[in-house]
Amino acid sequence: MTTPGCNILKGLSPDDYRTVRQSTVDMVLATDMTKHFECLKKFENLMKVSPLVDGEQPQIPVTTEMKIAAKRILIKTADIANPCRPQKLCEEWTRRIAEEYFIQTEEEKKRGLPVNLPVFDRTTCNIPKSQVQFIEYFILDLFAAWDMFTEIREPMEHLQANYQLWKDRAVLEEERRSTILNHHSSSVCRPSPDDSARGSSSTASLDEVPS
Repeated sequence: MTTPGCNILKGLSPDDYRTVRQSTVDMVLATDMTKHFECLKKFENLMKVSPLVDGEQPQIPVTTEMKIAAKRILIKTADIANPCRPQKLCEEWTRRIAEEYFIQTEEEKKRGLPVNLPVFDRTTCNIPKSQVQFIEYFILDLFAAWDMFTEIREPMEHLQANYQLWKDRAVLEEERRSTILNHHSSSVCRPSPDDSARGSSSTASLDEVPS
C-alpha cells in the first residue's frame, strides 16, 4: 500500500477508506477458528425467517447486520472450503495441508515448544479420520447455512462425496492398523524355533534327573 502506484484505496474519501479498512480487518479476523461457532450462530439467527407464504420462498432480510455476517461467513467458507472441492483437488490439498502440519509438529517438538496440533504426528495420524472429524465439527453446518443463504449445489455435492470418501478410507485405515498391530502382537508372543528347541531340551533334562 505504501509502494508508489500500489495504493488501491488512494482515491477513496476518508470515510470510505475507514469503511473499507474496517470491513477488511473484520473479515480477516472472522477466519480465526476460535470465533467459528460464534460467527456461524449469529448468521443462522439472522437467517431465521417466517414460514412459507402462498408457496413462495420467504426473502431473508438484507440488513446492515446481515451484510456484515454474510461477509464473515463468505470468507470463512473460502478459507476452509477444501472438502467442497472436486475429489482429486480435495485429496491433493489434504495431503499438502497434512504435510505442513506434520512439519510444524516436528519442529515444535525439536525446539521443545508446546505442540499445537498433537493429532498431526506423522507416525500416528490417521489422515482420513482427521478429515471426517474436521468435516463433522466445522464444515457440515457452515456450508448448510451458506447453501440456505445462496444455493451452492455443486460444492455441496462435492462435500457429500468427499465426506463419504474419507469415512470409507478411515475405516480401511483403522482395519489396516489393527491388522498390523495384531500381527506384531502375535509375532512377539510366538516363540522362535530356537526357543522351542531350548524349551524341549530343558524339559528333557529335567525328566532325566533321578528322583
